[in-house]
Amino acid sequence: MGKKKILRVFFLIFVIMLNFIVFWKIDYSDIDTQKVLFVVELASNKDDTYQIYYSRAGENFSEANSTTKDYRGFGDGTKLDGIFGVGETKKLKFDFPMDFDNLRFDFGQFAGTTVIYDMYIEMSGAKYQVPLKQLEDETNAELLNKRQIETGVDSRECLVVDAKADDPNILVQYHKDQLIEKYNEHNSKKTLILDIILCVLLDLVAVYIIIHFNSMIDIPVEIYQNRKLAMTLAKNDFKTKYAGSYLGIIWAFIQPVVTILVYWFVFSVGLKAGNVGDFPYVLFIVVGIIPWFFFADALNGGTNALTDYNYLVKKVVFNIDILPFVKIVSAFIVHLFFLGFTLILCTCLGYPPTLYAIQLPYYIICNIIFVLGLTYLSSAIVVFFKDLGQFINIFILQVGVWLTPIMWNADSILSPFALKLFKLNPMYYVVSGFRDSMLYKRWLWHGDTLLWTFYFWIITVLVFGLGTKIFRRLKMHFADVL
Repeated sequence: MGKKKILRVFFLIFVIMLNFIVFWKIDYSDIDTQKVLFVVELASNKDDTYQIYYSRAGENFSEANSTTKDYRGFGDGTKLDGIFGVGETKKLKFDFPMDFDNLRFDFGQFAGTTVIYDMYIEMSGAKYQVPLKQLEDETNAELLNKRQIETGVDSRECLVVDAKADDPNILVQYHKDQLIEKYNEHNSKKTLILDIILCVLLDLVAVYIIIHFNSMIDIPVEIYQNRKLAMTLAKNDFKTKYAGSYLGIIWAFIQPVVTILVYWFVFSVGLKAGNVGDFPYVLFIVVGIIPWFFFADALNGGTNALTDYNYLVKKVVFNIDILPFVKIVSAFIVHLFFLGFTLILCTCLGYPPTLYAIQLPYYIICNIIFVLGLTYLSSAIVVFFKDLGQFINIFILQVGVWLTPIMWNADSILSPFALKLFKLNPMYYVVSGFRDSMLYKRWLWHGDTLLWTFYFWIITVLVFGLGTKIFRRLKMHFADVL
């Protein structure tokens, strides 16, 4: 049996394993990033600002982890509830991240009466009911004169709370595991349907790879066979890029460092927009922007690989398949330096590498293969369509850096739906992977990351297949055009 047939057999076994993993591991819960709703249906005899605080187990409550909602149902008294003398009943909806365990409900700033008709925590249709009796008996309460369950409007059971001024509050007990269990039960059918859809997509991509198997592995084989030549050309490319300047290759490291400092100053010092949770903003931005620097440098250099080495393209005996890869390796030399710089910076700021950092080589490979597929596609097209280089610089690199949340924390700003749209950008997966490995300490199979792993590799395989196919189709015309 030939080597290619053996590779096909191993690939089919791998695809079958992926199908099993989908049904076994993917549950679409989005628990890591999804925000849940804390809903309180209430009426009051005062217009006030109600607030919730949330914290993790063992931590204190802080203003940074809180949400406020205004109650404006009392007004001029035209809608008073005759039973308790309170205003219109309204639902206040507070959102907070799923990965918090403790909740505290504050009854505003002023003394008065609040009537609570309902209180629950909701996540995508699953609801955890907070019993009124539990609120009545809760011992962790401050500045509350009275808590009594009574019968309110339409014979509804309600909790009447008489609160003092100066930040009266009560601790809300809930079990996150029960909420997650309810959510999983609620979404079991949806999970099965989406698992089937994902497996169909995986199998379609597998069929595509099998059909184009020879063309997809030809270029990787050529790269491997000419690896020594490619490495030599990459080293020369890196050196000649800055030849003739006084500082030489030092310029390759100055430009990214200056860019990081500018972003840090503008967002953290100038705009005061560096709130990214528990981490120093400079660390948050450095860890996220390092993979982007490599992507941008590799894509920009790889796109111009054939034009930069046009004298080699015109040589009949030279294998031009390795030229885009040469540019990738040249960019990777700088990338290795900044990886080391980032690890040292993390250590100095109190976040040394942990076991999770072993994922970094995986995310580096993800970045390399994705940008390699793009460069084979772009380098082949730019020979015939010169404007593509400008298009990539403006619409992919300059705009893409903002569509990839590098300077801002998408998880805390975007809604769940908008967050999913941003995650369609494959570089979001790579940047988040670097942060998961160095800051957040999350495995790539944790929560919904595994789902986005499948998505990333489906897109990457399709891009790589398309890029190598077009490159091989057009390469016979490169010498004539150049």
